[in-house]
Parts: sequence; C-alpha cells; structure tokens
Amino acid sequence: MQQVCKALTFPDKVAAASLLFFKRFYLTFSSLDHDPKNIMLTCIYLACKVEEAYIGADQFCSLVRQDSQTVLRNEINVLHGLKFDLITHPPLRSLQGLFQDLGSWRADSSQTDAALSELDTAGINKARGAAQAALDALMLTDAPLMYSPSLIAMAALRAGFRKIEVSSGKYIAHVASKQQEVAASQDMKNAAPPHEQLMSQLSELDKLGQEGAASVDDAEVRKIDRKLKACHNPLLDPDSDLFKQQAAAIQQQEHDQREKKWQQKQATNQAKAAELLGQVSSSVTESRDEPISHKRTESRDEPISHKRKRSDEHINSAH
Repeated sequence: MQQVCKALTFPDKVAAASLLFFKRFYLTFSSLDHDPKNIMLTCIYLACKVEEAYIGADQFCSLVRQDSQTVLRNEINVLHGLKFDLITHPPLRSLQGLFQDLGSWRADSSQTDAALSELDTAGINKARGAAQAALDALMLTDAPLMYSPSLIAMAALRAGFRKIEVSSGKYIAHVASKQQEVAASQDMKNAAPPHEQLMSQLSELDKLGQEGAASVDDAEVRKIDRKLKACHNPLLDPDSDLFKQQAAAIQQQEHDQREKKWQQKQATNQAKAAELLGQVSSSVTESRDEPISHKRTESRDEPISHKRKRSDEHINSAH
C-alpha cells in the first residue's frame, strides 16, 4: 500500500490512513471472505476521500489497472468493517511534534547529549528521514493496533537517531519525566515507573520495527496468494458461479415478493372498487325512487298555485 501511494504521489497521510483502514477491516472480516488486493485498493481510494486528496474511482483504477466496479462494490464492505468510523490517528503528526519539541529542548536545556547538541540541520534532517523510514516499517506491523501514536512516534525517533549513531537517551528521559509528573498528578500509585515502562514498550516496538523492515520474498507471497485463492469463499467472489447463482436466486426471490405484493395490492384495490361500486349502485337506486313522488306532488300542486296567482292578477288588472 505504501508503494502504491508513493507511486501515485499521494500524501503520507493517505498511506497512513489506508493502512489503518486495512488493518481495522481485517479485525472484523477474514481474508478468506474478502480478497486483500481488492480491499487494499478500496482502502486507498477511501483514504483519499477522507484525507481530502480526492481522486475519482475511474481515474484511480485506470492508474492501478483495475476495474472501478470492484473498488466501488467493496467500498460499502470496508465501511461496514470499519463500523463507519473513519477517524484515524496516524503517528506521523506525533513524530513531527516530537522533532519540534526536541528542537526546543536542545535550545533550552543544558543537559542534552553532546552529540545531539552538536548536530546540525543536515544531521537532524538525516535523522528525520531515518525516523520516517522506521515509522513506515512500524506501520506494516500490528503496532498501530497495540500502541498509541505518540509511543510509536517515540520509537521511530529513537530508531532514527540510532541509525545515524547519535544517542537520544536524555531526551527520552526528559519525556519520561513529563510522564512522571502526569502520573504524580493523577495519583497513579500502582503504575510502573514511567521511564522503565517507556523503555520496555520502546524495546517491544523495536522488535516489531525489525519485523516490518524485513524484506519480503516475492516467491513466498505468490505461494500464499495461490493458497488464498484456492481457499477463498466462493459465496463472496463475484466472479464465481456459486456467487452468480446465489445472486440470481436472491433476485428471483425479490421479484417473487414484489409480484406477490402487487397481486395483494391489486386484490385489495378490486375489493375496494367493488365495495364502492355497490354503494354507488344503492345510492342511484334510492335517488331514482325518491324523486318520483316529489315530482308528482310538485306537478300536481305547484302549477295550480301558479295558475291561481295569474288569474287573480288578471282580474285585478281588469278592475
């Protein structure tokens, strides 16, 4: 993943976020159910969106020569595996903060290491590059799932200065003294001494860093990939016949359910229409019977009164 991000000139935060997404996803799902290659590309694509380095799915997949539908189809699976929690805390910012704090400590403290105090800007930049490489190696291990970002950054910083053969022990002791003050303020009586605890955790991270920095045998990777494809769950493989049969069965079931609902709705509508038609027929029958008597009464009574009124008016006019 780091190589893909570097080849596509994505920011370092995209590579860190995609690695965290990838590791967190496989805490929930198995590699036998979801192909790591497809999930890897989907994690990179999702990290680009989260870290505001957006690239379209078609453009991204054209660069990595993959089908865009595969990435888009797995996006919802990745989001489900992450429980829709896209907030990440990569140790990159912690490493940058440690180097800034180290610069301030070198300028203000008189108890710094001699070699560290005499280190020029070029030496600091060299240590920074080595620390970044150590951080990349740690990100390939389980360290991000086991330790805090600040602790991983501290291990990377120590490994970076160790790479250029400069001791950073006094600065680490300075950081441990800060932890001692925090422990004292929180009354942590049963906690291990911060310096001893910090050094123990840094030693464990050094071992993980060595595992992450170890070279990978391409032949062994291809062998594992063949085994993985042979053991892959066909029910979750869109290219397998079993997946297609299952998808067709699900579509047929959904079609049958829609057809059943439509028929039930049609039957309900027909029953309502028949009921309404019966009500209309009864009202029409009543309207045919009642007005006949009214009309007959009106035809007998009303014309006579009108005739009487007209005859009276005629007589009065004659007089």
